[in-house]
Amino acid sequence: MRLATFQPQLGVHCETTTLRNMLHHAGAGISEAMLFGLGQGIDFQYWDSPHPGHATPMLTGRIEPALLSRNACAALGATLRESRSPDSESASAAAAELLAAGHVVGVSVDIFHLDYFSSRSHFASHYIALYGLDDSLAHVVDTEQQGGAQTLPAESLRRARASDEGFMPSPHLHLYVEELPERLTTDTDAVLREQIWHALRQTAQRMTEDRGPRFGLRAMRRAASEIAGWGDTLASPDETVPGVGRFWRFAGTGGANFRTLYTAFLREARQRYDDPELDPLVEDFDDVRRQWDQAIDLLTAYRRADDGPRRLKAVAALLEAIADAEQALFERLLVSAAKRAGEPA
Repeated sequence: MRLATFQPQLGVHCETTTLRNMLHHAGAGISEAMLFGLGQGIDFQYWDSPHPGHATPMLTGRIEPALLSRNACAALGATLRESRSPDSESASAAAAELLAAGHVVGVSVDIFHLDYFSSRSHFASHYIALYGLDDSLAHVVDTEQQGGAQTLPAESLRRARASDEGFMPSPHLHLYVEELPERLTTDTDAVLREQIWHALRQTAQRMTEDRGPRFGLRAMRRAASEIAGWGDTLASPDETVPGVGRFWRFAGTGGANFRTLYTAFLREARQRYDDPELDPLVEDFDDVRRQWDQAIDLLTAYRRADDGPRRLKAVAALLEAIADAEQALFERLLVSAAKRAGEPA
């Protein structure tokens, strides 16, 4: 079974690319950046390494998997369905049934088992859009970095869906857009304009809250306090430290640990609203994006014997400055959102 009218929509981040393909096929053409913003996707999260002293913690610039899709669909009024099958056979059967009903199916996979994927490590929180499946082949859309539309053996997809290895695995999980409100397909711009400021406010509230040492700006400052010592605390810093930089730049983020994608959302919000109040926020967040790129450049060029300690201290200082800048920006955004709603900040 293969969806005859399906048109692949490309993107830079796996979950928003998958969601964009599901929505577009259902009848709503929305940019990836807008979906990321409506999904309140920006964050900073710190997850301890299962092997302290050998691997770095997982440091990611977005909210947890699937929550972004839930938030975006709630904002759009789209009905998102999620389900997890008990085994590979029933997972494949469920996907085939949804395809036969005309739905693009989002599936959570471990990249290690995807034949076309360049990385050979386990990461089980990757999303792809499935638009065709039979006994031998699967047709999917991945990110632009991974080639967009791909065809792979159905057995490879089954292994990738069944894996419970790697970060935050969700074996046999699938999701699909069951229904769209008619207004979303007939007057998409109006729906987006109504929801943008709500998403901005919700994101700003979350980012300015103290959510403990694992989440948000406090987690970013925690990471900054530890990075300067990575050259001494990690077993293989010449490998693991540049790996963090590559992850922030290339691992489905669109660059700058998701700050590039959020900057694009702010720009689109400014264009849709024609609201000059957003101009300084867009400019200042673009400055933050550039600071993230500077930190990434330092990490990817790290060599312990080649001025490594100085580089790590510089990254730590940049992260502290970025945390301060993001806090100030989200506090200003919260004030602007409250003012728009006619409420006290």
